[in-house]
Amino acid sequence: MFGGSVLICDDEEGMLRYLKKMIEAAGLRVETFGNGTSLLARIEGGDPGDASLLLQDMRLPDADGLEILHRVKELRPALPVVMMTAYACDEVVRAAFDGGASDFLPKPFTREAVLGVIRTTTAEH
Repeated sequence: MFGGSVLICDDEEGMLRYLKKMIEAAGLRVETFGNGTSLLARIEGGDPGDASLLLQDMRLPDADGLEILHRVKELRPALPVVMMTAYACDEVVRAAFDGGASDFLPKPFTREAVLGVIRTTTAEH
């Protein structure tokens, strides 16, 4: 699919394990983060070319997903970001796309939906 790793930021440990297992089974490298602070520290300190995609939850205990999206786009404008949430509504989806999100995954989602959005998003970038 692509060369870099998939970064996943979600505060639900079960969701992180589920996504990591699924994406690694597809042959991709994965790094997981349970909060926005650790994700942003990784992006600020990491090699700019080592991540190919970010799957970002909208609701985190330490930060708003849209604020994280904004900061990620400042630091790494070319990094595709797919926002995820169980609380999808038109306003949330619109705000994510207006903030620079490449795509949006409403929870719950299927394996096929996740891998499909990864394929589509990374093919476009």
